[in-house]
Amino acid sequence: MSFLSNARDKTIKLFFQRNDFIKKFGEIENVDIDTQENIATIVILLHGETEPTTLYAHYYFEDGEQGTEMVISKVDCERELINVIAAWWFKGHTIKKALPKGAGLFAKILF
Repeated sequence: MSFLSNARDKTIKLFFQRNDFIKKFGEIENVDIDTQENIATIVILLHGETEPTTLYAHYYFEDGEQGTEMVISKVDCERELINVIAAWWFKGHTIKKALPKGAGLFAKILF
């Protein structure tokens, strides 16, 4: 893996690991990135649970008022209840976060 793809993946991982919206639901144990499909696999131990749950977050980048934003447009999960709630919620919402200026430019160049 090249230096640029390593840096890109680390930037995306940090986005998910530091995302306050996701952290509201539990502790993130691991994040893996599939840049070919623009999917982040997030292993999270949900509050009150004893076994981790795996989420599949579909993301893309867009230009926003604050620069380049990373947008989560869909979340899938093997747990049916979470999958149904996520599908319902993401019909009318996305999760957006502006990337730091350098990371935003970097993401635009690579994607």
